[in-house]
Amino acid sequence: MNRKEHFKPFLKWAGGKTPLLSELEKHTPKKYNYYVEPFLGGGALFFYLNPNKALLSDSNKELINCYIVVRDNVDYLIKELSHYLNDEKEYYRIRALNPDKLTKIQRAARFIYLNKTCFNGLYRVNKKGAFNVPYGKKKSVLICDRARLRSASKALKNAK
Repeated sequence: MNRKEHFKPFLKWAGGKTPLLSELEKHTPKKYNYYVEPFLGGGALFFYLNPNKALLSDSNKELINCYIVVRDNVDYLIKELSHYLNDEKEYYRIRALNPDKLTKIQRAARFIYLNKTCFNGLYRVNKKGAFNVPYGKKKSVLICDRARLRSASKALKNAK
């Protein structure tokens, strides 16, 4: 395990472990061959531990697509995200897009955009599977944190 460099999550996630990292580290083995995270969410513990090998999973297919795109296509993702604006009308336009009709990179950009601009970073879908969290009305939002996305891509290189 490489503890020389810690990374930070690029998503806000309900139930995120960031405030608990120092306590969680006390209960984490100092040596292991493979890190397995069945409920990835924002990935706070994964990014903090920065393991050499990892298997990451979650039942949220949009979340997993986002991690794969960050790992494999971060520069294209950053380019896509750079066009998004923190604007209520734009938010509802992006939210209404059907992710199944978008490329993987567009889906990941949409996911990050909604996470950054929705109310409290929540992820919620209706019975039809459509994202339905309202606009967050935050004045200042860093939609495309290039440095954090590139760091996350680096951390994810040895993860499946």
